[in-house]
Amino acid sequence: MYINHATHAGLAEAYTATRMANPLFNQFCELPVCQQMQIDESMQLFSCLDVVTYDAGTMIYEAGSETDRTMRMIVDGSATVSTAASGDSSDYIRLSSGDVFGLFSFLDEERPHSATVRAASDLTLLCMNRDYFNLISVEDAVLGNLVLRFMFRLLSGMSLKQENEYAAIHHYVTGRYS
Repeated sequence: MYINHATHAGLAEAYTATRMANPLFNQFCELPVCQQMQIDESMQLFSCLDVVTYDAGTMIYEAGSETDRTMRMIVDGSATVSTAASGDSSDYIRLSSGDVFGLFSFLDEERPHSATVRAASDLTLLCMNRDYFNLISVEDAVLGNLVLRFMFRLLSGMSLKQENEYAAIHHYVTGRYS
């Protein structure tokens, strides 16, 4: 089928309008990690992610379990993270919109899950499996690089958050005993 330039531009516009009308795409664009991206980059990246939902109370994975090599980003809802076994209810932290989990297992295919993650409320996630990422990297180098930059932003954000938490704890401890 022959598609002339004008028709191709119309299809691109239709694609953009469809994605822009998707509420989940709009939520994705509002996440801090996406705010510095161009709209076309956001659309390309969003199209690579699978939407997965969980009901409140569902265990997503358990500490020590074999990795499923999937990175997950929360778009709506919340999840609890515990370092305990599934029978223990001591939550370490609560994750919400914009938070990411499973990234280290995604990057290191031999690494088991280090925590138990459970949906605290109904949960909507955007996910990417390592096998799909590998395929993207081989098939479309530009898109693969976009996904790599996105992963780097996620890692940088996680690192910055940990540094800020460490600094706050350090300030609290040294301020209390000086």
